[in-house]
Amino acid sequence: MDYTQQVEAVSRSVHKDVMTLANGKPARTIILRQTFPAPAAELWDVVTKPERLAVWFAPVSGDLRMNGRYAITGNASGSVTECNPADRFFALSWEFGETISAVRVHLTEAEDDGKTTLEVTHTFPIDSHWKKYGPGAGGVGWDMTLIGLALHLKGLSKPSSEDWAASKEAATFTEQASERWRDAAIEGGEDERWAKEAGDRTTAFYVPGWEAKSTK
Repeated sequence: MDYTQQVEAVSRSVHKDVMTLANGKPARTIILRQTFPAPAAELWDVVTKPERLAVWFAPVSGDLRMNGRYAITGNASGSVTECNPADRFFALSWEFGETISAVRVHLTEAEDDGKTTLEVTHTFPIDSHWKKYGPGAGGVGWDMTLIGLALHLKGLSKPSSEDWAASKEAATFTEQASERWRDAAIEGGEDERWAKEAGDRTTAFYVPGWEAKSTK
């Protein structure tokens, strides 16, 4: 897989005009979009059926219906807060440790070419984690998730977590994706210096031993 091409295939944006989450905390929203060569019906099955999620994403258990509780092995849990198969979108509370955020997934099919755009919206509280790492912490995680999806739709298997973490491709991909989130934060109106520092901390978190190329 051309991981640089995958970085470029994703559009990213950061939005400051989010006042609060349901718990009343100030929030920021990140949005990722990628278009895949698959009809919406096929992609909906890929992103909602447990047996398919386990192949490219992670094992997901629970009641995957409106108001049902779910759990992702080794990751978040939460509740299904919206689900509309006809319009192909669903939303979740995303509970990881003590942090509660919100995720929305929406599919939009092109009229003629059989391609579908996947949009992931993730709204985070402005807590100590956000202040330290910014949008890249969650954004790079979703970028890595989209690698698994892209490979799955090509009929390929994603690398094991251990192989991926130790590879040069992972380090390069992470650095490039983190840079894109830094740029998206600045374009979204965040302080430039903070965005750069948060981006560096994100890259260093995902790539042990990484050091910023410049202190400017």
